Amino acid sequence: MIPLAAPGAMTARERFMFDTFGYLVIPDALSPDEVAGVLAASRRAHDQYPKGEWRQLGHLYETEPAIEALIDHPAILPKIRALMGDYFILQSTWATVQPAHTKAGGYHQDGSGVYEFRRLAGTQTPLMQLRVGYYLTDQSEDGMGNMVMIPGSHNHMTPWPKPIIPDDDDLPIRDVICGKPGTALLFHQGVFHRTGRNERDFDRHTMHIVYAPPWLIPSDRSRNNPEFLARTTPLRRALVGEWSRPEEPFGVGYTRPPFAD
Repeated sequence: MIPLAAPGAMTARERFMFDTFGYLVIPDALSPDEVAGVLAASRRAHDQYPKGEWRQLGHLYETEPAIEALIDHPAILPKIRALMGDYFILQSTWATVQPAHTKAGGYHQDGSGVYEFRRLAGTQTPLMQLRVGYYLTDQSEDGMGNMVMIPGSHNHMTPWPKPIIPDDDDLPIRDVICGKPGTALLFHQGVFHRTGRNERDFDRHTMHIVYAPPWLIPSDRSRNNPEFLARTTPLRRALVGEWSRPEEPFGVGYTRPPFAD
């Protein structure tokens, strides 16, 4: 019952699975060379901090070309456009490390903890953040720091059952997302999910890219780096939210990002 998808354009089959499950698993979204480049960038960044701590670092694309290339990666960008249209921003990027021999995290929905996105609608959580998690280290078996998802949990407003204990007294419908390096997990922020335990002797690295409507503020930076804006492509500049705003923001005259098609 894995909602498997292929890199590239969103098919009707994949759209149905995404709407039903709330996520898609995309093997081979990144090539081995791309994985190696992003993993090396993630390790360089995290090596500056103490070992053995769970950590996520934002906006590394400003200085790491391998991560910058993920902003509009052709394996994923067509699916983002299929789900969000042509007007969205790169809200954040997070190079995440889970140390070896660490416990599972708790279930949650992504977004604002101060004002939950689920409060914006009456029957189901609206799509406000579309997240892509690129597996950079092996997660082909359970117990490797895998993402754990509750399929379809974005489609209702039922309160989360508090007594749930990950792995010990867990929901039998949980889906442990396994994948080799290069696999991408594309998911709706309203799906309840958590980090699985990492029983292995190596740290788990995942690169998260989060897309959102253009009126949400970025969550990994207070402003865009001027040097990055000067050297990056016009499309990437637009996707990080740099455009000339019309007199009526998001009304008339908003310039469409320069997609190839």
